[in-house]
Amino acid sequence: MYFRIWLAFFKNCLSREMEYRGHLFMQFMIDMVWYGVQIGLFEVIYLHTPEVAGFSQREMLVFLGTLFVTDAVNMMLFSHNFWHFPEYVRTGELDFFLTKPASTFFLTCFRYINIAAIANLSFGIGFLMYALAQAGLTLSFSGVAWFLLLCFTGLLLNVGLQTAFAAIAIWTVAGEGIQYLYHTIFNFASRPDSIYKGYMRRVMLYVFPLGLIASVPARALLGTLDTELALWSAFAGIAFLVVALQFFRFSLTKYSGASS
Repeated sequence: MYFRIWLAFFKNCLSREMEYRGHLFMQFMIDMVWYGVQIGLFEVIYLHTPEVAGFSQREMLVFLGTLFVTDAVNMMLFSHNFWHFPEYVRTGELDFFLTKPASTFFLTCFRYINIAAIANLSFGIGFLMYALAQAGLTLSFSGVAWFLLLCFTGLLLNVGLQTAFAAIAIWTVAGEGIQYLYHTIFNFASRPDSIYKGYMRRVMLYVFPLGLIASVPARALLGTLDTELALWSAFAGIAFLVVALQFFRFSLTKYSGASS
């Protein structure tokens, strides 16, 4: 049933975006600018050093390709809805989702599909293939399998953390700024985990483990995967999502509706 609902959501979003192709193109170009900034930043850094936190320039391209792919999947399926959720709470629109005979989490957090992100995902995959060719890596079956698994659990982790932040908006009611807080924290994930040291590294790997989302899958392709960190990444993705869903459901019980 849920797949059919999601498919209806997808068709609706696709139909709407096709009516405003200029807006769709601008969404794609904005993300292309962000990708260009990330690439350009490291290109400038590598003009002054041959290595950053154990990553050569070509290895950094693999990390960036992984970041682009994981970010595009999140943007396509979930992130767009995260930005809408505080508005549902503030205006009372959440009332209508609560009355539907389906999961409120599913209806609110998968309602909108970012069509432009499909093009972003295609670019990210293409860039990752280019980066792997530039690095001259010979991929192994186990490396690719770990990469896919860790990308999936990284997505679960990302969704879990965003779900927790969305649930906070139920308590604060006027929670529009919470998306910006998450986005600020997520910026740390756009850098390799090894650049962080001491308590900052522990925070990025174990407290707000966004450092796992792109760095660990990239290491699977580069052949430098830490098994302990990989297992923690897989566990954290599932655990954070389960806890976040429980917190989300609990927060809904405290929602007082539009009439309050």
